[in-house]
Amino acid sequence: MPDVAREAQPEDRERWDSFVVSRPEGDPLQAWAWGEAHAGSPERPIRWLVESADARLRAVMQLLARPAGFGRGVAYSPHGPLWDREAAGGEAAAAAVIRASRESLSRNGAIVLKCDPRSALDADSSGRIATKLEALGFRRARYDLQAPTTRIVDLLDGGDQLLASWHADARRLSRRAEREAVTVEIDRRGSAPAIDDFHAILEATAERGDFRARSRSFLQRAADAFAKSSGWYTVLARHDGRAIAGMALPRIGDRAYYLYGASLKTPELKHKYGAYAAMAAAMRALAADGVRTLDMWGVVEPDDPNADPTWQGFSGFKRTFGGRPLRHPGTFDLVLDPFWYRVRDLRETLRARLGR
Repeated sequence: MPDVAREAQPEDRERWDSFVVSRPEGDPLQAWAWGEAHAGSPERPIRWLVESADARLRAVMQLLARPAGFGRGVAYSPHGPLWDREAAGGEAAAAAVIRASRESLSRNGAIVLKCDPRSALDADSSGRIATKLEALGFRRARYDLQAPTTRIVDLLDGGDQLLASWHADARRLSRRAEREAVTVEIDRRGSAPAIDDFHAILEATAERGDFRARSRSFLQRAADAFAKSSGWYTVLARHDGRAIAGMALPRIGDRAYYLYGASLKTPELKHKYGAYAAMAAAMRALAADGVRTLDMWGVVEPDDPNADPTWQGFSGFKRTFGGRPLRHPGTFDLVLDPFWYRVRDLRETLRARLGR
């Protein structure tokens, strides 16, 4: 019997997450918990899967659908879809889950389906994935929705081997933070006080960097959802009891992800190096919990001619902790309504020119 595509149900959650963990390119944005984190937001999670006759999952695709005005909508599959790339018929399963999603979205007035599947180290190159998407009718999007490049850090033994893999600056500044009496606490439960402290730092960082921070309620929902499966770490560096740097790290299987990071930059904190203390402690804790790798989630390389210059600061910080560079295919669009797609594209182009 052929594979069957259908919309996922709550009872599919365990199998869904097991499939995401099984894929080397799978990450938290396709985990069931990520959809839960958007509950109550304008972005509604929709989940499609393809399964074989013996109920084995062959592909999954979690979408976030949001209204775009005039009764229309836009759907985005963050870091999806996922499919069994190595198996016979794997590409057919990918095509089936995309086709089912497309048909459902078209019936409900969607303008475009956007997706950006990930690359995996030592596996599919970004070019091959792009070719597969284009064969399925996708086109390269004007803008990427996620970072196209990152670094994957092997956490090794979590001790001396890990320390030796860092740049000398990371070793020196994390030790300096210890001498400055910076301490680090790691919350696994998604507790409200930890989220409060992290969000306050994140808002200060967003104001300084002129970007929009995730809301406190979103962070709490994400923490609650991932903590159900022991997949959440709120890391806070403190000095004299004050939270000065932090990060939010979801985990799936033996892989963790530097999803959000933030730090204060007031003059009295110049030589405290809270971010280095937080990263060092997080890596040690993750390794002790059996995590093998940490995805730095957005790193540009010094020799990348296409790199956004505003990313150089935090990318330099992340690169001091080593890791192997990884490039993803980027964002692709499957146009569902050509007329409204052109209207939307024109509007986005004008907004970009006007700096809005």
